[in-house]
Amino acid sequence: MLDEIGGAMPDNSRRSYIFHASHLYEAFKLKDVDRHFAGEAISRSSSRLVFEDGENSYAFIYRFGSVIFFNMAPERREWIIDRLGSFRRDKYELLTSEDFAVDISDDGSTQVGFERASIDKLSLDRVEMLALILAQSTALESFEFKVDDMLNRTADIGHALRRRGRLERRVKEIKKFMGQCITTKQDLVASLYLLDKPDETWEDQVLDKLYRDAVDMFELRDRYRTVDYKLKMIQENLELIAELVQYRHSNFLEWGIIVLIAIEIVLFVFQLFVMEGK
Repeated sequence: MLDEIGGAMPDNSRRSYIFHASHLYEAFKLKDVDRHFAGEAISRSSSRLVFEDGENSYAFIYRFGSVIFFNMAPERREWIIDRLGSFRRDKYELLTSEDFAVDISDDGSTQVGFERASIDKLSLDRVEMLALILAQSTALESFEFKVDDMLNRTADIGHALRRRGRLERRVKEIKKFMGQCITTKQDLVASLYLLDKPDETWEDQVLDKLYRDAVDMFELRDRYRTVDYKLKMIQENLELIAELVQYRHSNFLEWGIIVLIAIEIVLFVFQLFVMEGK
């Protein structure tokens, strides 16, 4: 259990709980996080750490930069976030966040709505399943913002080409932009496992339904495809820009060669005049 700040324990008679989901960094090194928290995680894998902070209160830290709190007081959330940033050189930035409510149903049903879900019982496996979907949703939203920004920057280059017929940005700046687009595509594929169902769903019908309903409600697959499509558009545009950069570079080399040849001709003619003068 994480070090206590104080406060009352949750009331077991409660029928409603709140998730607080945030995307803080592009990625976490979970081994460093686990070591920094003195190995207090109650569950760990290659993609996430789970910490318990009192009865029915959890923190989920995911490798792709999302942190999900379940039934946790604001001061505890702030303490954990500050502690996560205390051993990193880069200051965290609250990229995306959202709250989501969970009710314990009276009739044992499980369903997911826009802002809340109802589950048959309060258990770690059900909480963890919803936490995963929220983590993926906040991380995906961060990618959506980033890709939209890259689309706008690509559009600016296109508008400049249309107005002036030439590239206004430096070659180094364009190459750095191309590298950012490539790494964003790699991060998207490596970070989000949107098309792979968790193993737990194969053994529990309730978890399987909860997972499928949550994925559909948050439109994870559709949003993933949209981001992937935009990245492909950016890549195609960058390939055209790369050809223009290469063409401009080739022109520069050709003109350089022409200038050098012209200098050699001038020097040769000059030497001829000098020799004739002697």
